[in-house]
Amino acid sequence: MLKTLRSVMAILLAVSLLASCAFATSATIDEEGYLEEILLEDGEQLDQYTEEVDESLQASLDKINSMQNILLVGIDARPGQSTGRSDTMIIVTVDTERNTIKMMSLMRDIYCPIPGHGNNRLNAAYVFGGPELLMQTIEQDFKIEIDNYVTVNFSMLANIIDQIGGITLTVESEYYMDRINAVIKEDNKVLGIDVNDGLLTQPGEQVMTGKQAQAYARYRYGTKDGDFGRTNRQREVIQKIFEKLTDLSLIELATLAAANYENVYTNLTLQDITLLAPAMLSLKDANFEELRIPVDGGYQFKTIDGMSIILCDAQKTWDAIADFLLEE
Repeated sequence: MLKTLRSVMAILLAVSLLASCAFATSATIDEEGYLEEILLEDGEQLDQYTEEVDESLQASLDKINSMQNILLVGIDARPGQSTGRSDTMIIVTVDTERNTIKMMSLMRDIYCPIPGHGNNRLNAAYVFGGPELLMQTIEQDFKIEIDNYVTVNFSMLANIIDQIGGITLTVESEYYMDRINAVIKEDNKVLGIDVNDGLLTQPGEQVMTGKQAQAYARYRYGTKDGDFGRTNRQREVIQKIFEKLTDLSLIELATLAAANYENVYTNLTLQDITLLAPAMLSLKDANFEELRIPVDGGYQFKTIDGMSIILCDAQKTWDAIADFLLEE
């Protein structure tokens, strides 16, 4: 029984770390991109989400929905707050046969129908009805059946990285070190501590603390590759964390999970987690594959009621999801 409980906590930790790391690095889609906006006419309906799904696509969606899809939700509840918005939503599918973890991120500004609440940004579903309504909205609009959810608090990422001894990352130059330090200073202001606490002191390869690694994955202003570079760093940080987790013993994982469990909320049952644990813990050298929704060429930036939103092409989105999750 003790071994089972350790496995339970270990899998929760591994799954929730993926969510918390992604949350800290993907708060929004290219804000500068909103310069080319198109006004959404008042009363314009999102009819594309009610389009008929053809038989071939439906067959693919049926295969996807036979898999176990887990929704990871990152909440931006900061110190002194008990609730927050779902600023990151990632659907994780674990493919043990191909030793692959597939992560599909849904951007918070996607404008879509929310059951019982009209049209709004996707992350509003969490505010209106918590993870249950968010799952229902995703199932309705993106045709993916979600089995379970794991929700984590923003504060978890930096703490976990510190507890595993940091992760090794490389800062190319003093210029980029300054960009990282600017993010650290902003975070320190939010936390109400010395703005210079925990700053990087030199470029090059180094073991970063949780605070530093989080900033490394988040900065993008003043860089030549903007969001593209940030996405690469995000993926790098996720993989570094996962590699360190899989090097820990089950006892070490259980201890780590117990220390951070209060920041994890899930509807996974004991049986669910026990079945997932061996699969996740066996993925030591797993390949990570990612898909961002909206997909390239499948969306427009628009404005409604002064709110910048992303309007997806539903058919292109459904096709991309099917191709991504079913590719060999």
